[in-house]
Amino acid sequence: MPHEPGVPGAPTNAGAPLGAPPPEERRGALKALVAIGGLAYAGALAAPAATFLAGPAAAGGSAGGRERWVRVGRLDDLPPGEPRRLKVIGEERDAFTVAKDQMLGAIWVIREGEKIRAMSASCPHLGCGIELNDDKKSFNCPCHASRFALSGAPETGPSPRPMDPLATRVVDGWLEVDFRRYRDGTAELQEIAG
Repeated sequence: MPHEPGVPGAPTNAGAPLGAPPPEERRGALKALVAIGGLAYAGALAAPAATFLAGPAAAGGSAGGRERWVRVGRLDDLPPGEPRRLKVIGEERDAFTVAKDQMLGAIWVIREGEKIRAMSASCPHLGCGIELNDDKKSFNCPCHASRFALSGAPETGPSPRPMDPLATRVVDGWLEVDFRRYRDGTAELQEIAG
């Protein structure tokens, strides 16, 4: 007389189709499939997260990031050798919207013959606004007393690096700057989004 499942003394694979693997083997295969599926799901989440977290650093910092040329002023309005603070006004983008004519920041520009040098007006220490000293021979951060030469090199104070340089070009008599923002408080340039 055949044994019924669940009856003491019945074989463990009673009621299973003839030639089917025992339940322990089926459970092992199911566990393996669940583990493989979990790893695939984790990988699908990890790849975009790693790309997001790496951001501009993975793209090579300032050299590998997307250019963002913004028109800041007429070349003829820049007297040679005199530092000028200019507003950077352009499009502000996020994941869903584009806002036009937004204040993106400020820069210091110095015309040296045909060459134009631009630096961020945001202090590399903690992001305070850098001002031109009364003597017009150096820059000063009023928040924590960092002082910079006209070249942008730090002279005194806690700033971990020089003023952040920005690429410039002249197009049809207009000065354009490749506007970028960098992380505060670090010795090396680390571009941040925006």
